[in-house]
Amino acid sequence: MEQATRTIYSEYAAYPDTQGIISVEKRQPRDSLTDQFDVLLLVITRDPSIEWTVKHYRLDTLRVSLQLVHEDVLSRWMVLNANRRAVHWISEGSIIFERNDYLTNLKKQLLNFPETERCLQMSLSFAKLLRRFQDGRNLFSRGSYYDAYTHVHHALHHLARLSVLEKGVHPEVIVWEQARLDDPDVYKLYEQLLLSEETLEQRIHLALIGLEHLLQSKVLSGGKYLFEVMRERDRPWTMYELMEEQRLEELKVDLSSLIDFFIRKGLVRISYQRTKGLGVELVTYEPVV
Repeated sequence: MEQATRTIYSEYAAYPDTQGIISVEKRQPRDSLTDQFDVLLLVITRDPSIEWTVKHYRLDTLRVSLQLVHEDVLSRWMVLNANRRAVHWISEGSIIFERNDYLTNLKKQLLNFPETERCLQMSLSFAKLLRRFQDGRNLFSRGSYYDAYTHVHHALHHLARLSVLEKGVHPEVIVWEQARLDDPDVYKLYEQLLLSEETLEQRIHLALIGLEHLLQSKVLSGGKYLFEVMRERDRPWTMYELMEEQRLEELKVDLSSLIDFFIRKGLVRISYQRTKGLGVELVTYEPVV
C-alpha cells in the first residue's frame, strides 16, 4: 500500500519543511481513525503558511486522506489531548519518511509522557469534570433530567480520562476500555448510569452521589498543575494575574470555579490587599498545599 500512496506523499517528502510522514491504514470497514478512508497520511511540517489542512485523493479503488499539519498544532493536540486520534496516528502509524529522527523521537516522547504535560491534562480533565458535575447537579435539582443526564455522562467521561492519566498514560479513543482496567469504580459507575434498570431519575441521582465521592479522591491530582504554578512565587496571586499567566491559558475558562472549589476544600487560602478605593480590598489567593 505504501508503494501505491508514494505518488501522493513523495511531493511532500521533498519539501525541506517536512519533518515526517506517517501512514495509518484502515483496520475495519468503517474506521473513524482514518476518517473512513483506506489510508490516512499524516504530513508534519514547519511551513509557517500551514496550520492544518486536509486533502482527499483516490488511487484506482484506494481512498486516501492526507492530513497536513504544522508541528506546533500537532504538539498542542498531544499536550492538551485536543485531538485524541493524533495520539493513535503517532503511536500506531508507520513511519514512511522522517528528517533527523523526528518521528522516532516523537514516538518515544509519547511513551515517556512528560510529567508537566500529564499534570496539565489532569487539571484540564478535572476542570471539565467539576464543571459538568456542577451543571448536572443543578439541572437535576430543577427536574431537567435529560439535560442533567447529558452533563453527568460527560462528567463520567472526564473522570475516566483523569483516572487513566493518573496511571501515567495517554487517554485513547477507547478510554472506557482503559478505565475498565485502570479504575473499576469509575467504570462501574458508568455502567450503572447506562445499564441500570432503575428510573432515569434514580440513575442520575446515584451517579451524582458516586461522582461527588470519586471527585473528592481526584482533588490533589486535579489541582497539582495549578498548585505548582502558584507555588513558584512567594506572594499571593490576584485573579487577574492567574488569568494572565501563560501556563494557565488552557484553564482560563474554568479558573474561577476551580479556585472557588479549592478554597472550599481548604487547599487555597484567601487574603486581601488594600486599594486606593475607600473600604475596597483586592482579593488574592495562595495555595495551602
